[in-house]
Amino acid sequence: MTTEIEKRYEENKLIKQETRTTVLISLAILVSVGIYTALAYFVKIGPLLDDQDTLKKVYDIINLVVIMLMIVILAVRRSVYYSPRFIKEDFTLPQVLAMWRAIDIILLAIAETIPICGMFITWSGMPFNKTFHFFVAGALLVIILMPVPIKVRSKLGILRQTHPEL
Repeated sequence: MTTEIEKRYEENKLIKQETRTTVLISLAILVSVGIYTALAYFVKIGPLLDDQDTLKKVYDIINLVVIMLMIVILAVRRSVYYSPRFIKEDFTLPQVLAMWRAIDIILLAIAETIPICGMFITWSGMPFNKTFHFFVAGALLVIILMPVPIKVRSKLGILRQTHPEL
């Protein structure tokens, strides 16, 4: 017969094992955001858009797209994690964690497009001081999405409240 402490130990061990890949991917994306930032700041490519009106319109469109991306990423993450369409009654903890890993990797990949947009608009001729928020937003979003064990245990607590049969 296992005690509650042994169950928690096994659960924590499983959480660390299942989230390790996603944490490593998150850290790699954070490094890539730093590289994108350095490239945008130090590498000067001639303005791709000479017309300032066009550049301003492109900047406004990319700003809007990035804001919508952030909202969609955070909303999808919040709603899909606990969705009855994804969480089946017969799911085990490793299956739930594997499904969350797949969702996290997809959302992290989408989040990486934000600093890429910032790098593009900087190279298009917009000054870096007007585009740095793309890099900061991308990094913050990756940090929010990073599945550190304490956050995963909290999500599992919420999941157990919404799906007591698991």
